[in-house]
Amino acid sequence: MSVTDDRRTEPRVGGQGPAPAPRDGQFEKTPPQDIAAEQCVLGGMLLSKDAVADVVEILKPNDFYRPVHTTIFDAILDIYGRGEPADAITVAAALADSGDLGRIGGAPYLHTCMAAVPTAANAGYYARIVSERAVLRRLVEAGTRIVQLGYGTAAGGSRDVDDVVDLAQQAVYDVTERRVSEDFAILADMLQPTLDEIEAVGAQGGMMTGVPTGFSDLDRLLNGLHAGQLIIVAGRPGLGKALALDTPLPTPEGWTTMGEVGVGDRLLGADGKPTTITNAFDVMYGRPCYEVEFSDGSVIVADAEHLWKTTTRASRRQRTEMRPSHQWREDARLAAAAAHRVAMAAPDRLITFAEPVESAGEQFRNVLHVVGSQVGTAGAVQREYVRRGQPWRRTICAYSAHALFGVLSDRVNRKMNAEVTVSHDWAVTTEHIAATLRHPTDGRANHAVENAQPLALPAQDLPVAPYTLGAWLGDGNSADSRITTADPEILRLVEQEGFDTTQSTASPLLYTIRPRRGCGCVGRADCPICHGQPSSLMKALRAVGVLNNKHIPQQYLRASERQRRTLLAGLLDTDGTVTLRGNVQFTTTSSRLAEGVYELVVSLGYRCSVARKLVSGRTPESSVAYNLNFTTTDEVFRLSRKREAHRGRRCSDSNSRTGSRYIVDVRPVPSVPVRCVTVDNSDHLYLAGRSMIPTHNSTASMDFARNAAIRANQAAAIFSLEMSKVEIVMRLLSAEARVPLHVLRSGQLSDDDWTKLARCMGEISEAPLFVDDTPSMNLMEIRAKARRLKQRHDLKMIVVDYLQLMTSPKRTESRQQEVADLSRGLKLLAKEVECPVIAVSQLNRGPEQRTDKRPQLSDLRESGSIEQDADVVILLHRDDYYDKESPRAGEADFIIAKHRNGPTDTVTVAAQLHLSRFVDMAIV
Repeated sequence: MSVTDDRRTEPRVGGQGPAPAPRDGQFEKTPPQDIAAEQCVLGGMLLSKDAVADVVEILKPNDFYRPVHTTIFDAILDIYGRGEPADAITVAAALADSGDLGRIGGAPYLHTCMAAVPTAANAGYYARIVSERAVLRRLVEAGTRIVQLGYGTAAGGSRDVDDVVDLAQQAVYDVTERRVSEDFAILADMLQPTLDEIEAVGAQGGMMTGVPTGFSDLDRLLNGLHAGQLIIVAGRPGLGKALALDTPLPTPEGWTTMGEVGVGDRLLGADGKPTTITNAFDVMYGRPCYEVEFSDGSVIVADAEHLWKTTTRASRRQRTEMRPSHQWREDARLAAAAAHRVAMAAPDRLITFAEPVESAGEQFRNVLHVVGSQVGTAGAVQREYVRRGQPWRRTICAYSAHALFGVLSDRVNRKMNAEVTVSHDWAVTTEHIAATLRHPTDGRANHAVENAQPLALPAQDLPVAPYTLGAWLGDGNSADSRITTADPEILRLVEQEGFDTTQSTASPLLYTIRPRRGCGCVGRADCPICHGQPSSLMKALRAVGVLNNKHIPQQYLRASERQRRTLLAGLLDTDGTVTLRGNVQFTTTSSRLAEGVYELVVSLGYRCSVARKLVSGRTPESSVAYNLNFTTTDEVFRLSRKREAHRGRRCSDSNSRTGSRYIVDVRPVPSVPVRCVTVDNSDHLYLAGRSMIPTHNSTASMDFARNAAIRANQAAAIFSLEMSKVEIVMRLLSAEARVPLHVLRSGQLSDDDWTKLARCMGEISEAPLFVDDTPSMNLMEIRAKARRLKQRHDLKMIVVDYLQLMTSPKRTESRQQEVADLSRGLKLLAKEVECPVIAVSQLNRGPEQRTDKRPQLSDLRESGSIEQDADVVILLHRDDYYDKESPRAGEADFIIAKHRNGPTDTVTVAAQLHLSRFVDMAIV
């Protein structure tokens, strides 16, 4: 009923006008907000710099409801970031300089915010209130968009309902995603998970005044590391993890190459989700390079130190043995369980082996001897029998009925290797793969790389429905909108996407596809439904560029997973087959269409191979047939007869072998220019090559923090923007226990290794070492977390790994200016928290252009301001990295290129890289 139905049309008695119509309550609601909490947050930040540190971790500028509060918040952060006091006077002056003071209500409004604060100590709690209201507002906005999508589709919109559902889910996910954040994990809490992972893989003179570095010569030179110092530890970047410049890299929008990408560009991770490049390194020359060939024919050129996340034959065997399976048949397991239930229902008594054999079955006669030894005898019984006509009496061992039947049932129903839990997650270099390419006993391929997950991309507004396009690409006439098929079911599936099919008079198998219109005036420009839409399928095909040129347009290859699967079903229902062994095949003579189908199949997480065969075609281009083959247990057909054939022939465990690609060859090739990038996801993996193969993306600074926390028992924090917590702890255990890192990663620990590891765990579990592996941290977040650690644990050292991966919240004119701001901010952080800050940095290619390859201070990458801000600059150099025959193999130089408070020199240490550490030369 409308609002006007209940209105009075005549004046009331007494001359009063008509009663006002009731208003809908939803239009009177304001978005969720708490102005008082916002004022208390700003007031607390103006009263206390500690409040600023608490708030900056929780709130972002757009979390405030009132725009004037956002302006004040930005001004406070700008002043605080420069290391200056942020109070009502300085903030008012900054706002006056920017011309915003009048817009916020003048300086009195700042004092109003300060007066509203009960106590500045609770600023963090006020900030959480503001943050929660901001999330609620975003939920309301997302809900509004979802309502608009729903009503728009119901009113005859062109969007498919499944696409609307995808968009709605994405809208809610965007709201919740930003609430996820990482924080510190104390070392003691990280040790057990790391040990669990290792165990799982294995089941398969003068007193120094500063913070010690752990290197005696370096400590004598620097007198330790002192509060307020900024120490730069620099070396050449990308000593591995590099790919050839022409390596194709898939992106959410299409393709690029390793030579073209830059910081901020988006790639795709092994989980199928978009990931952002946080650093792109310089091109490197003269590196040893290899061609890595996979079992599906893919080839990628990488340098010797490039990292791959692989499984080996041993790890795959352990994983297979871990599957829940039983040694005994199901009927035997049921019989043992039934006998156990009967025995437990009666009082316990002494029995011999004859009774379980009689009640459970003859099949258990032999295993009962093993069960009996586990249970142990509970007494003896006398058995009488007749032998050769004479009565005999014999004493036989007896067992508790409850215990014997119970152990028998447990043993028969026990899963094979049920106690084994395997988790394989390690990276190996190209050089290591080349050395262990084949299994030594039978020569089989040893290493495999798991397939990427299906690309997780948003739904696209596609001009032609995906199944219809797939069917047309498979059996359609390339010059028009006709399709040839003998399957009426394909026509019905096309019609379900909003098309009409009409049989041609030229052939009973030829059909014309036309868009279905319910308006009765198809094609008229003045029809509101037809306006803006192609009046025929032929025009739509021409619009996407496939008419007379069959291929899969890029927007379809980067559509949502549901849309891509629907497209694949249309292709396979028309031109796909199922082999006798259950493989799925697609055959075409169009090379461009074959490339598109290959990319489509790979984007869904399948391993696909391509075979070429000469056929009799009308033209040279059509005389080569491309046969694409893949195996899966997923439903990839919609046509009933092909779907049933696939179900009946496919192997139920086919994914165990087709879920990965085997590395079949690693061969040296002439050196080519290579380059590497880092990405911001947690596993540091991104996809490379046309087959979308997952591939992977800093030791001295770790040694400083390790020595300070473990040897001197002084609190140290590591902000790792490159490695995860587990990777850091594994390197730490390798260095302390003196167990090679590759042994820990492979899990092949000897008894002596386990002894070292157990001893090391007890020694380091109480070390005050804190790790934060939040990706893409900015300086403000690091400062806030460091201040909190300083207050709680008397922080003595901070390590940032590494400087070039940090981001600045401010816009700068160039990357050099951004790095300059970051280095200056780290220096201010060192002074603010009164502890040394060690920042890992990079060197440019200057050392590689010199004869001796030794780095110099001028080689610091991207900004000369790093040299100015740093109190100490340590440059790392290894002779044997550049010269494999160097007599100084196993040695490294710490070149003290700058020492603000003392002399410069070179300290030689032992590079025990197999243990992921540097040590004094005197330490063996």
